[in-house]
Amino acid sequence: MNLALAAGAPRQRNGRCGCGSGRRFKVCHGRPALAVRSPGAPFAATMLDSLDAQRRGRLDEARDGYERVLARWPDTPDALNMLGLIDLAQGDPVSALARLRRAVSLFDGSHPDALHNLACVVSAWLVRDETERTGDLWLASREHAAGGAAVPVAGRISVVVPSHDHAAFVEAALASALEQDRPPDEIVVIDDGSTDGSVARIGAIAARHPGLIRFAARECRGAAATINEAVARSSGDWVNVLNSDDRFAPDRLMRMSAALAARRGAWGFSRCRFVDEAGRAIDASPRLDVAAHRALVDTVGACDTTGFAFLSGNPAISSGALTFARTLFDEVGGFRDLRYNHDWDFCLRATRLSEPVFVPAPLYDYRVHGANTIHEPFERRRREADRMLAGFYASAFAEDAPRNRFAPSPHAWGDLFLVRAIERGHARLLPRGTIERAADELLGTLADERDDG
Repeated sequence: MNLALAAGAPRQRNGRCGCGSGRRFKVCHGRPALAVRSPGAPFAATMLDSLDAQRRGRLDEARDGYERVLARWPDTPDALNMLGLIDLAQGDPVSALARLRRAVSLFDGSHPDALHNLACVVSAWLVRDETERTGDLWLASREHAAGGAAVPVAGRISVVVPSHDHAAFVEAALASALEQDRPPDEIVVIDDGSTDGSVARIGAIAARHPGLIRFAARECRGAAATINEAVARSSGDWVNVLNSDDRFAPDRLMRMSAALAARRGAWGFSRCRFVDEAGRAIDASPRLDVAAHRALVDTVGACDTTGFAFLSGNPAISSGALTFARTLFDEVGGFRDLRYNHDWDFCLRATRLSEPVFVPAPLYDYRVHGANTIHEPFERRRREADRMLAGFYASAFAEDAPRNRFAPSPHAWGDLFLVRAIERGHARLLPRGTIERAADELLGTLADERDDG
């Protein structure tokens, strides 16, 4: 059960569960599974009655029921978990921490919601001291983000275009690169096994721009491999990706290069504008939650740093919104072979090397159409994202201090990094034992303070 459920608001059986699992309430915390985990039939009804009272806000009644169960079976994890939430709701965070820690130990990883509840309490304890301790670093990050004079970056700029079955859009994409206020020094296009006539259309444009557009076509290997190959064939100091169904704003290369130079950044991203198949700006789409994506970008400035914004999702939205130094690309190791999140994964790894520069102007047109991978089943995309984030957190806790002093990392931000991960609902993605160790340290500190007092 989640902290939100402990507040007592009744839930719709077919609605989303308040614990944040994404499951329907009736198959999550609304299921009668407590009766199975309860210590025996005589107390199953007591557990379920207590849970019902807790949802309805009758916390004293619920407490009485859980305490009767614990009086008979002290190590009933469900009762400890629920009673810990009541402790928290009634203003006793010390008891809440102890009970939830014991519940997590008894569940031994079998109940992610219990770990989430413990994580929320740990976060509430840690955030007060950590935000004060990291205040100077936060101010320094804001000064860094402000930058200096807006002058273009030195060096050659390459535009790399991974193309796959976008015959209806690829000509507009290439035209947007050719018509830049600051023209690219080269455009490298690789067609990834298209079967819809894209190759002929790209070839015709390349023939009209010899020496500027370099084009190759081959069998299908996927988006990440195609971007990596295109970058490897490029010769620029700076790289802008342009997906073959999207478009650049006319001043994209000029404004991105100026912003990177002003902040001495090695990579950055701009805001995206969502357009329909005809290229018209859209505010909503039945196939894509445009509002949710815009909201994600709108929160960038409210995060501790721009890099921290990538813990919540991918505010860059698309690989095409990225501009990066070729040297950074090589250090990161390019894009990894992920179907849905190769761009997000690249950004997370890049934060360890250099703080991203965010340009809030809509310099990239993201085209919404039926073939966008973002329309594929949510569960597939979520599972891949969870694996990617778990890998990121494992690296963050295990590796040495990152080169970017503002990087989202425990080395730079201490326990505030843990707090932010918990706030984003990522407790279950952290290395096993991370939350439990933090809770044990807090309990030890509280015990020492009690003894000293």
